[in-house]
Amino acid sequence: MRTLHSILKHGGLFWDRDLLPPETYARRYAGIQEILRKSGDDAWLVFGDVARYGNLTYITNFLPRVRSAMAYVPAEGAPVLYASIGLRDIPAAKTLTWVDEIRVFGRVPASVAKLITDEGLEKARVGLVGFEESMPVAEWDAVADALPDVRWQGRSGALDGLRAVKDASEISAMRAAGEVARAALESANEALEPGVTLRQAFARLEGAARRRGAEDVRILAAGGSQSGVALRPIDDRVLEAGDTVMVHFAVERQRYWAELGRTFTVGGGGGAADGLNARAEAAIAAMEGAAKEGARIADIAAAAREAIGDAAMAARAEAYGFAHGIGLDAEEYPLVGRHDDAALAAGATLALRAVLHGDGTGAIAGNTVRIGDSGIETLA
Repeated sequence: MRTLHSILKHGGLFWDRDLLPPETYARRYAGIQEILRKSGDDAWLVFGDVARYGNLTYITNFLPRVRSAMAYVPAEGAPVLYASIGLRDIPAAKTLTWVDEIRVFGRVPASVAKLITDEGLEKARVGLVGFEESMPVAEWDAVADALPDVRWQGRSGALDGLRAVKDASEISAMRAAGEVARAALESANEALEPGVTLRQAFARLEGAARRRGAEDVRILAAGGSQSGVALRPIDDRVLEAGDTVMVHFAVERQRYWAELGRTFTVGGGGGAADGLNARAEAAIAAMEGAAKEGARIADIAAAAREAIGDAAMAARAEAYGFAHGIGLDAEEYPLVGRHDDAALAAGATLALRAVLHGDGTGAIAGNTVRIGDSGIETLA
C-alpha cells in the first residue's frame, strides 16, 4: 500500500552486524555479478533515493538518509558507492555499508559521466537499475547527452528473483521489524482514548516503535465516521467512545519492513465493525491458505475476493491491494495486478491485507508472512 514517505530518515539508523553479517552481502554480490555477466553487460549502475532504495540497499546495505545514492557494480571486482553526502560524512557512511570505497557525488549527471569515463566505459554496455523509477528525466537526459556512445540497458527487473526469496538473515530482520510493529500496536488500546486526537494517539504508537529501533514508520488510519469512507494520513480528529479506528501500521528496522493491519474500538470492547472485522480476518486466513509454494500471486487475490463474498466490497478492498512482496521496500515484487502470473517460491515474503468499508464503518486486517516449505510463517 502506498503511503506518505519520510523526506528525512530520522530513526535508529545503524547496522546490526550480528543480524545482517557482512558475509551475507558478499554472497549477494557474487550472485549479482553472475547475473550481470550473463546479461552481457560490462557494468551496472544501481540508483536509489530516500523514497525507494531496495536494490541499492540489497547490494550495499546503505540507506540514503536524504537525497540519493548509487552503486557502481563492475563485471569483475569490488563495488563503489556514490552518496549525496559531504566529505566529512564518509566515516559515518562507512558504518552502514560493507563497501570499502565511498565517493561523494554532487550533480548526478556530472558524477555519472566522470565515472564512466574514468572506468573506460564510454563505448561499453552498461545496465541501469532504478534510474527509470527514481531519477528525474532532465538529469537522465543530461547523462545520455554526455555519453552518446554508451549502450544503456534497462535492468531494473534483474534483481526481482533474487530479492523475492529471503535468506535466513533477512527473515530474522523482518521478524524483528514485525515484533516492533506488534509491540507498538499493543499500546493502541491505551493510546486510543476518548477525547484524544488521532495525531496524539499515533504519536504514542510511533514513539513506541522508534524506541525499539525503527528507522521509519508509516501509518494510515481512519477514525469514527472516516472508517466508513477510506484510510488516510493522520489528522486531528477527536476520538469518541465507541469509535472504530482502522490502523495500517508499517515499520522499517535494519532496512527491512513489516506491516500489520488492525481494527480497534475506542474505549475497548466490541463495536459496530465487529462483523466487518470477522470478514476481513476471514479474507486474511483465505489468503494465507492460498499462499503456497508454486501458487500464483493472482490466486491470493482470488481467495480474498471469495472470502469477502460481496463483489462491490471486494472490489473496493482490492483498490488498497490484497497482497504484495515486502522486504527492503515496503512494496516490492511481486504485486497483485502487475505480476499476477508470478509463481511464489519458498522463502518469499508477502504483506497480506484486507480493508473493508460498509454500513458507515470499516475494518482492516493484515499480516506479514513468509512462504515456507510446510506452510505459512507469520512474521508480523
